[in-house]
Amino acid sequence: MSKSTGGESVDELRHRLNSMKKMMAERRGVDLDEGRRSTNLGVIDGSFLSVVFGLTLFVILTVSVYAFYNLYSAIIKNSHIPTKNCNVVGSIRASL
Repeated sequence: MSKSTGGESVDELRHRLNSMKKMMAERRGVDLDEGRRSTNLGVIDGSFLSVVFGLTLFVILTVSVYAFYNLYSAIIKNSHIPTKNCNVVGSIRASL
């Protein structure tokens, strides 16, 4: 089944196509037999990135909670809202 198309047979075209596929797979690091990437990609893999992003999220959340706590305490300190420990009613009655 080798028909001639434009000077090259179908078998020759298939052979060239397979060789190009192998070259591209080697370039990308994909094993054609298994159809997945090789495992020797380097230091940075999925687990490492998960840990880095998890730690980054933890730091961002911690800094956000710290900032909002300080903001809340500054607002409460500057606003003269009586707290439970402040006996405003007793001091008003005593001055009358």
